[in-house]
Amino acid sequence: MLLTNGKKRIPIGYEDFKQLIDSGFYYVDKSMLIYELLHSGGQNNLITRPRRFGKTLNFSMLKYFFDINEKDNAYLFDGLKISEHYEELAMYRNTHPVITLSLKCAKQGDYDKAIYSLRNEIQYQFKKYSDVLKSEKIDVNDRKRAEEIMAKDVPDTVLGDSIKLLCLCLKQYYGVNTIILIDEYDVPLEDAYFSGYYDKMVQFIRSLFESALKTNPTLEFSVMTGCLRISKESSFTGLNNLAVNSILSNKYSESFGFVQSEVDELMEYYNIEEKSQLMKKWYDGYLFGKSEVYNPWSVLNQTKEWFDDKDILAMPWWANTSSNNIIRTLIGQADDETKGIIENLIHGGSVETVLKETVTYGDLTENNENIWSFLFFTGYLKIKEIVKTGELTGEPTIYSLVIPNLEIKSCYTDIIIQYFEIYKKAINKDNLYKALLGRNAQDFAEQITDLLRKTISFYDSTESFYHGLISGLLSGNVYYKVELNRETGDGRSDLVLYQQDVAQNAVILEFKVCGKNETADEAAKRALKQINDRDYASKAREDGYKNIIKYGVAFKGKICYAIVES
Repeated sequence: MLLTNGKKRIPIGYEDFKQLIDSGFYYVDKSMLIYELLHSGGQNNLITRPRRFGKTLNFSMLKYFFDINEKDNAYLFDGLKISEHYEELAMYRNTHPVITLSLKCAKQGDYDKAIYSLRNEIQYQFKKYSDVLKSEKIDVNDRKRAEEIMAKDVPDTVLGDSIKLLCLCLKQYYGVNTIILIDEYDVPLEDAYFSGYYDKMVQFIRSLFESALKTNPTLEFSVMTGCLRISKESSFTGLNNLAVNSILSNKYSESFGFVQSEVDELMEYYNIEEKSQLMKKWYDGYLFGKSEVYNPWSVLNQTKEWFDDKDILAMPWWANTSSNNIIRTLIGQADDETKGIIENLIHGGSVETVLKETVTYGDLTENNENIWSFLFFTGYLKIKEIVKTGELTGEPTIYSLVIPNLEIKSCYTDIIIQYFEIYKKAINKDNLYKALLGRNAQDFAEQITDLLRKTISFYDSTESFYHGLISGLLSGNVYYKVELNRETGDGRSDLVLYQQDVAQNAVILEFKVCGKNETADEAAKRALKQINDRDYASKAREDGYKNIIKYGVAFKGKICYAIVES
């Protein structure tokens, strides 16, 4: 299926491999994942990658290649790179039953609802083989147990052993072991952590995995994907035969995400090569093993936009698909040290840390090293360089981490803005008015400083930011009128606050950001002098205000300092 101008459609949101191939979508060939898995994989394989890096589509590809019931779809791989190895891989090509579980269905915010969704997912796998499970090849007791699982809400303990039972039944019918594919294994754990039932979900997932993957003689091999590796804290202690391939590993480094040559080919096909540098700044920068990769979800979405209209601005596609609970939690719980590091990262700086590969959701709040490891493995930070290697000494290796690209930077800043707006709404505006009208410069400055300190700054400390902040706080009250940058005297005053009655007060505020070697007191005095030198009070006098209060307000980072003319 082609676009009207003869170009292939871009597969936005399509996760079924057969649908992509049969419908003629543009497909970036990742079929050599199959070859690499069969040549270098273990019996139980965990591949960790950030969200939206093609894990689900790759799993669909694996199913169509291995599944004994998909022989009619063997043609899907003709012409792909893996087709050059058909003969070598014949013993695995459509020769095994496959169980495919997607655990992202368990993102429900409630333990019972999550288990209900997981039960439905498991029951679907049984129903997929319903004809097989009715066969007399299957032991009568095993048939009965399988029918119970398909027919009713079995207890969690029975559900935990269900995949092992299904493998046993499939071995009796097909005479070969089963391949298990588990996609997004850690979504139930992530959701449970943020929703408050983490320990209960860990216990269930542990029982499910250890039964299916550890004590299962009818398992051929398994592949799991997620953002984080299984950790000791999650107590999957029985999976000592697990081959873990994180984004630090060179294995499968080009199988998830797009490498530069693939992006170049894509952009050339859609005639948008002139956007290559912008594409790189926004969506490149991830390092998987030694391979630099782009976010595929964002690249495909932006390619579609630019193909339709090259003047459309780049957008944060990946950030818009994620709940971003990780950053929200980090910012909400951050101490001053952590906030300072995040500010430095947003301004292009780095953080030096040890990377803890076993970090998981339960470790989020333990210490800063866990936070940076968590952000790294989930795609919010990348390695810039190795600061100190522990290869020869046995000491931990220290990495320098930075924000990968403009898309992720925008993700940080958007969430910070949301938090800042929450803090702004919480401030008592009556107290601000009271301080200003009562000539209490110190109280006014302390209220603004407290607000600034509660959040994380990504601004360049420009007067325009502080100007917008104060005007936003003082506007919106029917008893006061705020005028901004109005021509008065010899220039434009930053802000004037008028009470309704001219017999009351007019308050003039001028804002200054401290110069490099300037103190806050000096900057505030400079602002107050400007009010008088340029006669910013002339308009208020003309309007009949007798009581005019003048403030010089200075900012130095998150410190606000104010003086009032006596």
